[in-house]
Amino acid sequence: MYRALVVEDQDLMRLALIAELKDTFGDCYVAGAQTLELAGQLLRQEEFDLVFVDPGLPGFDPTSTDERMHVVEAIAHASPKARLIVITGSDTPPEAESCRKLGVAAYIGKTGLSRTALRKMLNEIVENGFSLRYSDASAPVPEVHFSGLTPREEQIVSLMLRRPPGAKRRAVFEEMAKELSIDTASAEKYYKQARAKLLKFGQLPKGF
Repeated sequence: MYRALVVEDQDLMRLALIAELKDTFGDCYVAGAQTLELAGQLLRQEEFDLVFVDPGLPGFDPTSTDERMHVVEAIAHASPKARLIVITGSDTPPEAESCRKLGVAAYIGKTGLSRTALRKMLNEIVENGFSLRYSDASAPVPEVHFSGLTPREEQIVSLMLRRPPGAKRRAVFEEMAKELSIDTASAEKYYKQARAKLLKFGQLPKGF
């Protein structure tokens, strides 16, 4: 069973990351901690394969480079066998380089981080050993969410609504299959499930 820890003081971000990790890895155990102290307790009790940490935790000055790196170093020291991912809304190239030298597996800017981008980075960690993504404040497409859909059903809806004019559904199924490491038949199944639910509740968007 894959074991992950999310060290993040913002409740919504922590819970969103936990939900995404559960969906990505399937058979896994994911713990959460709001402070460095709580994270230390968990890391003393058990080993984790993956640790996410926001260096701007309570009790530390989020504008101080030294204090932010102290948080990262403390987590790295307490979890030497885990892949460490730093995720922050205050990302900078110098801090990213410091984290890389420390042996961090990935440095991620929060702003504009999508589920697709996060999944891609998790794959890059496995393939390349270090992954880097700075914040992106641009919003190329509006977001649409529907109640009653599973995360994968919602993802296929989003991909389908964003497809270029004239693009075939098959191309969208192939894109989703590649992102999630599933076959195109499974991607098409999620589409059909989502479409049936949206039709049932009268929420089927134009073009879907």
